Amino acid sequence: MLHELIREIRAIAQTGLHYTRDAYDRERYERLLEIATQLYGMESDASTEQIEKFFFPEEGYATPKVDLRACVVKDGKVLLVRERACGRWTLPGGWADQNESPIEGITREVLEESGYQVEVGRLYALKDRDRHPYQPKYPVSIYKLFFTAKVTGGEALENTEISEIAFFDPADLPELSLDRVLAEDILQGVQAAQQTGMATPCD
Repeated sequence: MLHELIREIRAIAQTGLHYTRDAYDRERYERLLEIATQLYGMESDASTEQIEKFFFPEEGYATPKVDLRACVVKDGKVLLVRERACGRWTLPGGWADQNESPIEGITREVLEESGYQVEVGRLYALKDRDRHPYQPKYPVSIYKLFFTAKVTGGEALENTEISEIAFFDPADLPELSLDRVLAEDILQGVQAAQQTGMATPCD
């Protein structure tokens, strides 16, 4: 598909810029990045500025981005947050940050997006975003890490990114933000939260 070709062009150009010492090659790789940006702009509603800001900021060897999500279950219901940007609901989470372990990162994300302090349980899913029906497709590879968690403190607190915070019955979910989460991600998390036994070691 076109988005896969765009991603490959971008990866070749980014990696080439990292290793090349030739000025002419650098110009060619920079042009490839421009072409990848323009092609993705033709396939999405995002502006060139948005694409460059969110999808093409990295330098060096091209590697997948990491998205962290938490399935927080309380009294049989799952915590969801409503994104102001699209008006739809998702599991709290976001991009992994430098100098944070995955558990530190998702603990911070849940607190920032919902106001709740949580204890992270187990890693219950690690997914390649392109192999599942998340929409839209992005010009970068993304690995999605899903953790179970339980509330230990805090209270619902809206912020600049989140307009509502609520717990939902897994059988009656609201309209989801399908670029961030699928119903199956939530149902798998609810099931994993009920399981006991050895968990996957995770930092």
